Amino acid sequence: MSRDAQEDGVRRVYGEIAPAYEALFPALHRYEDRVERFLAEAVTPGCRVLDVGCGPGLHTRGLDASVDVTGTDLSAEMLALARQARPHGHWHPHSYHQPLPPEWGRFHVALAIGCLDFCEDLPRVLGHLAAALEPGGRLLFTVLERRPGLEGHEAPMREVQTAGPAVTLHLYSFEETARAVTGAGLLPRAYVHAPGWVHLTEQRTMWFGWWDVERQPVSNP
Repeated sequence: MSRDAQEDGVRRVYGEIAPAYEALFPALHRYEDRVERFLAEAVTPGCRVLDVGCGPGLHTRGLDASVDVTGTDLSAEMLALARQARPHGHWHPHSYHQPLPPEWGRFHVALAIGCLDFCEDLPRVLGHLAAALEPGGRLLFTVLERRPGLEGHEAPMREVQTAGPAVTLHLYSFEETARAVTGAGLLPRAYVHAPGWVHLTEQRTMWFGWWDVERQPVSNP
């Protein structure tokens, strides 16, 4: 499947489920309080937050009004819901595989939760996210982690048939993700292998690698 076809499929799938997504979220996701704990630690008043694959903005809508939130998604329908929930945020359609526009500036904190599974080139995508962070800025991201012996996680790719188009999930090993992190100039702070979301048709919990990373500070000569 070409990248354009993949992103078009993801856009259509999430556009169709947008009206029901918030109601479905508790049944589909097993994030516990990992995102909330990260934001409580990393976000400070007046900082700039980037929410990649923001969906309807569930993770950032409740942040303090002084926090400047920018969200990106492939689905216009999801972005409309995010804009409705936080009208003073900035919400943009954007491909994960493209650099963030320089006019958006840099961010102190970034999220990429449950969206990089659709990315075929993790080093490239993490490089773009690192470039959008201030030195010392923090990113919490997830990937579906490939692990031998863990059912549903053994192959590097798996096709998922939806009610609409099929989409491809990409699964990265711990070692592949670690190389992509360091290659992007990011420093790991914390990692955990933990539940991500529930595959409803197979009734299987899919497991993420949860990565808390930091952009390396600029070295003084």
